Amino acid sequence: MLEPIPTLVKKNKRGIGADKTKKKVEVERDLDAKMQNNHDMQSKKKNKQVSKRIRKMREEEERMKEKEFERAFFREFWPDNV
Repeated sequence: MLEPIPTLVKKNKRGIGADKTKKKVEVERDLDAKMQNNHDMQSKKKNKQVSKRIRKMREEEERMKEKEFERAFFREFWPDNV
């Protein structure tokens, strides 16, 4: 006489009849959260103090621009006969 073989239900099905998962949506949300955290960290890093050498270079550049502006101003408006 024939007896049926005991069967087990597979929970890791693929294809037809498989449970549909929405892991991709969760991953996108995680990426959005990570990008937001990175943006917050970058805004905190902007407040970091600039090195002394770079700060001095910027100050010198500003002084040179001011001097050039003054020279151009006097050339434009200072009378030639003074």
